[in-house]
Amino acid sequence: MQAPAERPPPASASPGIEEVRWRFGAFTLSEAQRRLEREGRPVRLGPRSFDLLLQLIRRAGEYVRKDELLSAVWAGVVVEEASVRVHMSTLRKALGEPGEGDGCLEWISNVPLKGYRFNGRVRREALDGGAAVQGRAVEPSFTPLPVRLTELVGRDGDVAGIVQSLASHRLVTLVGAGGIGKTSAAIRAAERYEQAHGARIAFIDLSTLISGDHVVGTVARSLGAAADMPDTIQAIVQCLAERDVLLLVDNCEHVIESLVIPMTSLLAALPRLRVLATSREALRVTGEYVIRLAALAVPGAERLTLEEALRWPSVQLLVERGRAAGAGAFGEAHGCVLARIARQVDGIPLAIELVAARLGAQSVDDLARRLDDHLRLYAFGSRAVFPRHRTLAAALDWSIALLSEGELRLFRRLSVFRSRFDVDLALGLVDGDMDPDEAFDALISLANKSLVSFDSSDAIAPYRLLETTRSYAAMLLSRTDERPMLMKRHAALMLELMKAATAELTVRDERAWSMRYAFHLDDVRFALKACLAEQPDAKMAASLVSASAALWFHVSQVEEYRDGIAAALELVDRQLPEDVETATWLCTALISALLHTGGSMSELAAVSGRALAGARELKVPMLELQARWGRCTHDMFRGEYAVALQEADALLAVAQTWSDPSALNLAHRVSAMANHFCGRFEVSRQHSEASIVMIGGTVHTRASMVGVDPVVAAMAVLCRTLWIQGRTAEALEAARSLVARAQAVGTSVTMCAGLYGACPVAVWTGESDLARTWIHMMKDEAQRKGLVGWLRYAQWYEQGLLPDADEDRGRQVREVAARLPAYDAPRKEMLVTFCPEWIDDDLFERVSQGKAQWCAAEVRRAAGRRCERDGMAREAEAHYRGALETASQQGAASWAWRAALDLARLWVSTGLDARAAQLLAETCEQAGDGAQGRDIERLRQLRRQLAPAATGSRRAAVRGRPARSR
Repeated sequence: MQAPAERPPPASASPGIEEVRWRFGAFTLSEAQRRLEREGRPVRLGPRSFDLLLQLIRRAGEYVRKDELLSAVWAGVVVEEASVRVHMSTLRKALGEPGEGDGCLEWISNVPLKGYRFNGRVRREALDGGAAVQGRAVEPSFTPLPVRLTELVGRDGDVAGIVQSLASHRLVTLVGAGGIGKTSAAIRAAERYEQAHGARIAFIDLSTLISGDHVVGTVARSLGAAADMPDTIQAIVQCLAERDVLLLVDNCEHVIESLVIPMTSLLAALPRLRVLATSREALRVTGEYVIRLAALAVPGAERLTLEEALRWPSVQLLVERGRAAGAGAFGEAHGCVLARIARQVDGIPLAIELVAARLGAQSVDDLARRLDDHLRLYAFGSRAVFPRHRTLAAALDWSIALLSEGELRLFRRLSVFRSRFDVDLALGLVDGDMDPDEAFDALISLANKSLVSFDSSDAIAPYRLLETTRSYAAMLLSRTDERPMLMKRHAALMLELMKAATAELTVRDERAWSMRYAFHLDDVRFALKACLAEQPDAKMAASLVSASAALWFHVSQVEEYRDGIAAALELVDRQLPEDVETATWLCTALISALLHTGGSMSELAAVSGRALAGARELKVPMLELQARWGRCTHDMFRGEYAVALQEADALLAVAQTWSDPSALNLAHRVSAMANHFCGRFEVSRQHSEASIVMIGGTVHTRASMVGVDPVVAAMAVLCRTLWIQGRTAEALEAARSLVARAQAVGTSVTMCAGLYGACPVAVWTGESDLARTWIHMMKDEAQRKGLVGWLRYAQWYEQGLLPDADEDRGRQVREVAARLPAYDAPRKEMLVTFCPEWIDDDLFERVSQGKAQWCAAEVRRAAGRRCERDGMAREAEAHYRGALETASQQGAASWAWRAALDLARLWVSTGLDARAAQLLAETCEQAGDGAQGRDIERLRQLRRQLAPAATGSRRAAVRGRPARSR
């Protein structure tokens, strides 16, 4: 079946994917978790280095050429060959030297003209994904702690106190002024806590948020939980249940009101959870333990030797950072000067780092003198400000005063970025205003001066502004007239970035794509908000929301994406003259978002109708394709299959006039689904197979629309159709194959689309264990990524297992039957194929009106069962005959077998054994000896019991029909 979404992005690895681990020496490498451990301890590797190691291990003992490594690790990206050499050097350092028993002298060797080879003995272990699912929940994917690039100075006592407090309190808040070092101390404390207690650590950075509305979603994404579920808190609880976890929630002060309730709810629901928060003020909730982090201690004495001064942590930090900036040697005479500088900046770590960055360019004596003059002037004009805030502001002012005009321009413009950024994005802010080389030098200079943070371990976006410096830079920007222009430029940069992200969906795997683009969410959100409200720009808002679809789906913020589309559409509608094309594109995007988030049928009808009308007016082929797909999918989801078939026929007719293979492929898949639900199973099968045959090497394109692997999408409908046609073995094999392929593709939407077809096949076949595994996979994947549109199907299939339950079957079946009036028609249709007791008058009326033809035979059979229970044998026989006739006309052999079995049992119960035997013989002969499955075997068993050799007691057993047969 087609997924209810337009171009959803790749999603996290499926919980059912086979877990592969590679062991060599003291190391264990996990493919699915992308984790390398040495004797159980994690080894930090960048994403490229990890991928290089994985490529080499998979071909251990072979030489792998450099061009092969570039193609595999940097797919679709133009890089220099030196990149392999640089990352290989990093990899060798991380692995260290092999041990005596490791079978090699070096882990990785390089032979010119041959390539690189992994020399160690490697052992591969594969754990069955399905079995793992049944045993316990999928290991969540936490956002790891940031890599500390420098040693933490002077905080040993503070860190020990934090760790000790966490042992006895479940919510600890580290409070202090900006720049005081809260984040660094908290990260170190979390590392120590992990070492001491073995808890898993998750890092949640709230500094990038522009609104408290996004707190819960940010928390969920940091934990690998679905951020777009109806109850996101419950999704987080399920993710963390039965685990020892410490959440480090950083920079809480601006969203405290939105954070308090979620945190207290999680702590109440998860007794093994602990929270370490950093904030400029306490959260003020019950059970909170507050630790106030002071500045680093400063020496009080005026005359100190260098040795005496270095006993003070503030001076230690100043000297260490000064040396890192290129300062010369410090002599004994510098002790008192260094102590004075530490006192001048009140021991505030950020202020110390800012002034220390100047020691590479001026002497310590000159620095102290100039800083003293600046601080006196600042204090004179800022007496109303708290002393420590005044000191930090003064240090920032002093650092800014030393910048060149180009450096200052770039610094204040960088304040628009909410998260990390790379060189290209930074230079994009001054494009046309500064020479690129000059701008690049300015960026490097700002990093050297500690005004811009640089993370050398981040190969994707190594730059960012700390919250304090970003706020300061934003204040500087507000004093200029650049902001309106800059917001437009920022939005344009995000638009180009999202276009590139969409293009790379086909060339990057899910994890690589996520690492490159997911962290840009807050910047995209910021740009979109500006286009919608601060500086209304309908065209840019529409373009940005459309281009960023993949990102919103990937981070499970589909509801927010939906609201963004609706807001952009409202803005477009207010523009004159009317922009039909933009509005129509937005409507097609809104259809898929509504399908995912459970939009009302009336809203879906209005939007899909408008999209189709606009597409027809514009005569844009791709737009018409998407609009017709949306309308057809909407009609199928609401159970209007005949209308959907008309749309599918129109879609196919339109696609056949184009030369776009992917459009025709989509049309075949939609036709397969529409014909399936209209009971035209043979036609459906032909369309599914036509789709699979023509796919060949066709890559995913915009015309594929739904973001599902096209083979999986086609096979999902095909396996259901094959089963209904009585080709049980083929159907089950197709189901297994499509699940394996969906796992290999690795996207959540593809996984759910595949399981949509596979799960009912397993239930119908009686493969309860397999069905249970697949249903669990589908539920977990849908919940983890917030795919509400898919979750409902998993819930239907889960109910389908109840009739085969060993315990309390009757009660559970009755409970579902009692809830039928509240279910929509498509759900009732599926449920009646699982249990004939799940029928009501409305469903029977639908079939009588010519609707729900795909399960019409099953509905008539269920009506016969109901009449038989009520002692109405003649009416029951009429319904069974009607079911058999319908199934025969449709070529629905499996439905026919069920109807024939019930009819034969009815005849046996009324003494018409010969008639029953004749029906069974005809049915079995039509099925052939090669037919397999639970239902045909029951037919054969009854036929054997009715054979002339059968004893009277066995016939009596036949007449006592089993109550729980389907």
